[in-house]
Amino acid sequence: MNALQALASAALAAASLLAHALPPAPVALGRDYSDLWWNPQESGWGMNVVQQGETAFVTLFVHGPDGAPTWYVASDARVFALDASGSPAFRGTLYKAKGAWIGGPWDPSKVAVETVGQLVIEPRPPGRLFVEYTAEGATVQRTVERQTFSVPDLGATYLASFSLRQALPGGPAWGTRRFSAETLVHLDGDVVFLRVEDPQGRCDFRGTRTPAGRQARVDGTYGCATGESGTFEITGLEVTEHGLSGYLRTATPGNQQYGRFAAARL
Repeated sequence: MNALQALASAALAAASLLAHALPPAPVALGRDYSDLWWNPQESGWGMNVVQQGETAFVTLFVHGPDGAPTWYVASDARVFALDASGSPAFRGTLYKAKGAWIGGPWDPSKVAVETVGQLVIEPRPPGRLFVEYTAEGATVQRTVERQTFSVPDLGATYLASFSLRQALPGGPAWGTRRFSAETLVHLDGDVVFLRVEDPQGRCDFRGTRTPAGRQARVDGTYGCATGESGTFEITGLEVTEHGLSGYLRTATPGNQQYGRFAAARL
């Protein structure tokens, strides 16, 4: 990996495809693309993305001109633009590598990296990526989505922290509500139940989970002991061994809330 990183392009041009050019200072990106991506109608190839901030290591496992399994890698893809939601687009040089046979002694003289083209990945709604790359004289354009093959364990209690902007329908945001709450989460098939108990009372959320790789989306309705009720959506829901996080939106006739939350498993 070090050899690939050392040969990666350091100079990246500005982009005109997305809404906003990237400012020179580091920014808080709206999405993390780390996952396994594929096109369900084209089984047999895919893309791995490992993102750390504004840099991504992208691996394409495809079939070459001779039909043989082939790997290409953009080892230093960098953010070059953001869309209106803050979701990044990446661009980097694409390589193909050779090395010593893994079953024998390591021979660094056999390591070689060949530049084959360029790679660009851009966000596309809802939660997909547009991929364009050139390799060995061919230009490929595809739209991919996260591949889902596992359902996380959500039957647990968490201590959650919420930071929610509040706004009147059609009006400006008028405040931020920050609070901590004990949150019970239960998954029954595709139905997710959340019970949030904070100093203002208890609210129950019930919705349908739509998986997307290591993340998920939940849409449903909620009601509170105070009489408040409405609809909600959670996007970018991610469950780890120690907790979960996501982006919550709620809507009632008199109020809207939107913001991030994170929870540690108790």
